[in-house]
Amino acid sequence: MQGLSEQQLLRSLIALAVILVAARAAGELARRLRQPEVLGELFAGVILGPSVFGALLPGLHNMLFNEQGTSQVLSGFSWVGAILLLLIAGIEVDLGILRAEACPGFFGAGFSIVMSLLAGTLFAIVILGRPFQYGIFLGIVLSVTAVSVAAKILLEREEQRRRYAQVILAIGVASEVVAWPLVSVAAAIHTNAALLAGLRSVLYAGLFFLLMFTLGRAFTFWAMRRVADSTGIIRGQLSLVLVLTFTAAGITQALGLHPLLGAFVFGVLLSRAPRKNRTLVEGIQALATALFAPIFFVLAGMRVDIFQLRSVTALGAIALLLIVASAVKIVFGLLGARLGGLGSWEAAIVGVGINLKGGTDVIVAIIGVELGLLTVRTYTIYTIVAMLTVLLTPMLLTALTRRAPVSSEEQQRLEREEAARRAYVPRIERVVVPVEPQLLPALTTDVVQRIALSKHEQGEIFDVTEFLVEDGADTAPEQAIARQPSTVVARAALNAAATLRNVELFRRSSGPSSDTSDTLRAVLDAAKQHDLLVIGGHPHLRLRSLTFGPLQDALIHEAQMDVLLVASEEERYPKAEVRRILVPTNGLEYSMAAGDIAAHLAQSYGAELVLMNVVAANMDALFWRETNAPRLRATAANTLDELEFRVKRLGVPVSRVVHIADNPGRMIQRELARGAYQLVVLGAYDRGTGERPQLGKAVQTVLARSHVPALVLVSHQRQ
Repeated sequence: MQGLSEQQLLRSLIALAVILVAARAAGELARRLRQPEVLGELFAGVILGPSVFGALLPGLHNMLFNEQGTSQVLSGFSWVGAILLLLIAGIEVDLGILRAEACPGFFGAGFSIVMSLLAGTLFAIVILGRPFQYGIFLGIVLSVTAVSVAAKILLEREEQRRRYAQVILAIGVASEVVAWPLVSVAAAIHTNAALLAGLRSVLYAGLFFLLMFTLGRAFTFWAMRRVADSTGIIRGQLSLVLVLTFTAAGITQALGLHPLLGAFVFGVLLSRAPRKNRTLVEGIQALATALFAPIFFVLAGMRVDIFQLRSVTALGAIALLLIVASAVKIVFGLLGARLGGLGSWEAAIVGVGINLKGGTDVIVAIIGVELGLLTVRTYTIYTIVAMLTVLLTPMLLTALTRRAPVSSEEQQRLEREEAARRAYVPRIERVVVPVEPQLLPALTTDVVQRIALSKHEQGEIFDVTEFLVEDGADTAPEQAIARQPSTVVARAALNAAATLRNVELFRRSSGPSSDTSDTLRAVLDAAKQHDLLVIGGHPHLRLRSLTFGPLQDALIHEAQMDVLLVASEEERYPKAEVRRILVPTNGLEYSMAAGDIAAHLAQSYGAELVLMNVVAANMDALFWRETNAPRLRATAANTLDELEFRVKRLGVPVSRVVHIADNPGRMIQRELARGAYQLVVLGAYDRGTGERPQLGKAVQTVLARSHVPALVLVSHQRQ
């Protein structure tokens, strides 16, 4: 393999540095002008291209950007940038949005895409004097909505969850999904000059989609789980995503389709994959936006040559293409959204929103130039049109959104989505349940099964790891036999949970343990990389300190993740019907998280959730002192409002109780004795500094004196 010469390497490094400086500076300028950064990056490319830099310093421009070795390096970076941009676009696809807004999205996408194809074809033939196949490709370019640009503008305007915003994104996603097979077919027909090649590309595209959403989905989910849970590779998930992205892109390239189609489809799969967390997505975005994407957009801008637009005819073509492309998108997008059920003003917003350009459409246009299906002049005209739409669209959206107030139905949906964003359980994806007699597995697994059932109803991923600690060799046979029923019950419950959709059951085991310390280390090791550890215990009050057993105390105290403790005097979780669950809360986040767990249990049981807040009448004067009962109750009401807001998204019946007392623990105990409760759920964090955990006086009082089974969520994050 022939490498770069030292001179070529030097020029490539300088060119990359110049491009990045120009891109980031122009992007920052665009941001300060309240424009998308991509607009600034495209403008930086125009400045560095033949229009400005090339005209002023042609020798230096050719040396930096047009020398063969440097051009190949920049082209490689640009292709990686395009692939990562399509990966991110795929990740941003919300299949729930596509399903929820299927009707207006379908009509809006159908009308706007078909009419854009027709308008682009006629414009190329009549105005630009190009053949039919060139016109079809221009139509493909016009049909694409820049989803990334639209998403960023809607996010900056805090409107991304409005119904019209979801329809805009749904139509944009549909336009990209349709565009890539069309690009592949157009490229195949143009390259091979045969209709059969185009039909073969359609067949290959269909097979690729089928395989990716069946075998590809299963493999992606499996690989994401294994790399995250079973390896210690730093940034292992990011490396895996890049490997699978390039593999998918390579497959579509080998099939004669375009590599960007593979990257986009894999991004759609990754959007619902397990272990796809915010850190992973931010890592991909950082890699793209810090290096590869700016290079891509600057090079896209460098293809613009304004010297080809000296004539009045070219300027007229820009104005006419802007009018035609915008009119088609706005009018037919509005019509489709209106037929799909949106109101008039919302439909108008959709029409304006889907007219945004400057993202994937630019990538498609570049491919057209490389295939010879678009001239540099046509590309220049289109790029200027794209920049103008990015400049004009936000102003039009501002004027229209003032006339589209939030409906009551939409307000309810927005509140549910916001509640889910604040809630605790949606963030819990990996749970470990030690099947070890000391930890009372028969007491914990029914709770895990109930949470799994509720997560299943929400369509959320919930992976349960069953960790079996084998009995030591010195265990007497009769003791081992006595432990078997507990283990059998626990495993049966976990097996039942694993039959639910989106619920996976993993099994791990350790060798024989000789003492509690060995078991402790084994469980803590198994719990690494998990979000929640679930254990059972019998509460005992010893020397004014609450203890659940030596192993339980050590796990609560030393675990790095949250611990859900199922506390009961029984060996097994009570099978009596749970009709009412008490949730005492003090307003701190760990207490709110416990309330969210209680809500999922209430949904599974069909139980009523009773939210309780105890306000102290005489608090420490160091902080504040309040003796006015109405104001105290108002303070409690605010706390309960927040928790009720989070839990009511699950549709469980909720009632509220407020007490004013100096001892919250005793008041909770009295409420349990007074009401017909079958379960109490508490939140706490470990305040202990010695060998035993300290969960607070209120929790200690409730667990030590109440005969009602309790769940305690122990957080290890200081509040």
